[in-house]
Amino acid sequence: MATTRPAVAQVLEGPGALFLDQTPIEMMASNYSSFETGYLLPKGAVYLQFGSDQTLGGEATGTQVYEGRADWAITDRFQVSAFGHVFDDPPQCGTALCDENLTFLAGGGGVKYGLIDSYGLNMAVSGSLEGVFLSGDLYQNDANGEWDLAGSLQLPVSLTVTDSLRFHVTPGVSFLPDSINGQPYFGTVPYIGAGLTWQPITGLQSYATVMLPYATDGNTLSSSGGLETTPVWMAGMKLAVTPKAAVDIFATNGWGMTPATSIIAFPPKSDDIAYGIRLSYTPFVGEATRDVYFDSYRADMLSPVTELELQQQIGGITLNSADTLTPGRILVEAGMGDRDFADIHLAFSPDQDLQLDAYFTQYPAGGAAGSAQSPWNDEWSYMFGGKLRLMDQKYGDLFSLSGQVLAGRDFNKPTVGVLYGALPASLALSEKASVTLESKFAAYHTERIWGIGGGVSVRPFRDLELLGEVTAVSDDGDTIWSAGARYDLHGTPFSADVYATNATGLHGLGTMLAQDEPRYGLTLRFAY
Repeated sequence: MATTRPAVAQVLEGPGALFLDQTPIEMMASNYSSFETGYLLPKGAVYLQFGSDQTLGGEATGTQVYEGRADWAITDRFQVSAFGHVFDDPPQCGTALCDENLTFLAGGGGVKYGLIDSYGLNMAVSGSLEGVFLSGDLYQNDANGEWDLAGSLQLPVSLTVTDSLRFHVTPGVSFLPDSINGQPYFGTVPYIGAGLTWQPITGLQSYATVMLPYATDGNTLSSSGGLETTPVWMAGMKLAVTPKAAVDIFATNGWGMTPATSIIAFPPKSDDIAYGIRLSYTPFVGEATRDVYFDSYRADMLSPVTELELQQQIGGITLNSADTLTPGRILVEAGMGDRDFADIHLAFSPDQDLQLDAYFTQYPAGGAAGSAQSPWNDEWSYMFGGKLRLMDQKYGDLFSLSGQVLAGRDFNKPTVGVLYGALPASLALSEKASVTLESKFAAYHTERIWGIGGGVSVRPFRDLELLGEVTAVSDDGDTIWSAGARYDLHGTPFSADVYATNATGLHGLGTMLAQDEPRYGLTLRFAY
């Protein structure tokens, strides 16, 4: 028998009633990055967000920000949050001091309390307590930075205009340090924020926000390294890939990605529009207004995964799989090769159509064959990210398709950041043969590399797979190729690859950079 819960966040009368049975991913958002709306999550819901954005100018990856946030609704009217961001690039404000690296970190916790939830009007109050760390020549404290206290208050109000359209007004104030190592900083910055959300169908939201600072000396760096004032805006679209996971594509001139720093804009001289992507995931959806929240939009069609399908989730040598791991499955890969190459890959699927990845790689020594040079020669580097399955041949789609985004750096300072994205697609011709097509993009330093790869997989025997792959890239280098064999130890979670390739690495950026001579390697794998 179906049950409902009492009036709670976003359970609206009148024009809001269309969205009563949505998941937190599908509901009107509680926040867009650090712009708060008047809505709260349903009781018990946990909402996680991870993302990265960067401008197109500057050195390294431009000016790149990594962000993360977690929200937990303890009751229908009260939720707590934790958040943080990392920036470690030259800010490119136009003065010589801005050409040097600046480390800008921020993080802390916050609370949000719902004040009004009635007849299409939602109001809340939120606050944060944070730490801010800046270190660089701009503040004359390179390698000697210290944490300073910061905070924020916001009073978000959201109005339901129609089933699909909501307006937001968010007055707020950010409490930032008045100075960093004796150099002027932004201090207290009051502002008024406004935004709108348009949700034409369940699972698709477009949004735009702007924050207008006033009565302040500034909220960004001027071309002289001083302070000036500018509005902070964001526009984007959020697409629910499953009822529990979504991806945001957005543009912004915002530099800070925590509530206190959200009023800080990129310097106007740094090509100040940043483009980003954000993954949202709700491991717990909270109390539902319907009986069951399904893990997939294919919920009535899900069937057991076969042993062959488990093997196909692994991917090729330098091309990724269009499938994601089965929920709850973990993958551990360790590889080595000549030229001092080493590689570790950890993956986990917390839910249907979602996979989280971590890569640790020591790129090989030796010459590159293209005009785009490797940023991480002879160094250990890391890349973190995730993959969302967008189409699945098993359930009636023409082919399988996923989207993957990775961001990473090396460990040795000054570090070099890399942003990587890929769309792997695969088509199973039979149980013994499949083809893969993967488009790729990577950005680092001033490099912007595109690539497209194709591969063939053939299984002459049950546990033996033969792989061949080629990738053409835009850096005027050699075509990247790989060939190898994979053996699955039947009835166990173990398998192994042997391969030859001219690729610099097996994952991410490394699959787009050619070496001047072939490499040979071995990968051992545990998937359970």
